[in-house]
Amino acid sequence: MLKARHILDVKKKQIETQVNDLATQVKCAIDQAITCLAGSDKALCKAVVENDSLINEKRRLIEQDCVLAIALHQPVAHDLREIVAATRIAEELERIADYAADIAAIVKHIDQADLSEIGLENILKMSSLATRMLDEVTTAFLRRDSGQAKQAASLDDEVDAEQEKVIEQLFAIMQANPSLVPNASRMLWISHNLDRCGDRATNIAEQVVFMLEAKVVELD
Repeated sequence: MLKARHILDVKKKQIETQVNDLATQVKCAIDQAITCLAGSDKALCKAVVENDSLINEKRRLIEQDCVLAIALHQPVAHDLREIVAATRIAEELERIADYAADIAAIVKHIDQADLSEIGLENILKMSSLATRMLDEVTTAFLRRDSGQAKQAASLDDEVDAEQEKVIEQLFAIMQANPSLVPNASRMLWISHNLDRCGDRATNIAEQVVFMLEAKVVELD
């Protein structure tokens, strides 16, 4: 019995490490996508898009390990919740990486215009908030801290507020200067993707609460 308990604990620790590694990769993808935007680095854009397949594969391996852990060890109670939550968190992280790749793909089509005229400052604020949320929900998962998870989820209100500013600003810009419509519309899509990053980070926070408190909550 003690040996079986030890084996399950080792497997859970391996899964936890994998999830943390995936979160690190995803945060890097967001940071790189925004670097693409701020610096018009088209080569980096291409790398972000291409690396998304590696993140997808990482998520697949985590899910495979989680399924095997359930099949082989038949965990119950908090052990089962931890493994199920890890599977769901990996899924949410992979979707955040998709948004980063989408941002990089959009940036490839933005010309050399002065982006400070079309909402760059607010976009950078949204990115900073989204990556902060990701950092904090990952830490909450590792530390088993549902309070920190809930606090991180509350930051999504700030992400939403910044997006509203972007939308209002960009619509005004497009009305005043039609020549900026193509780039401004792309910035709108980038803001949408960052907003969805915040939503997905909130979903991760909900999984942390489920894992620790055995409660299904909505934190948005």
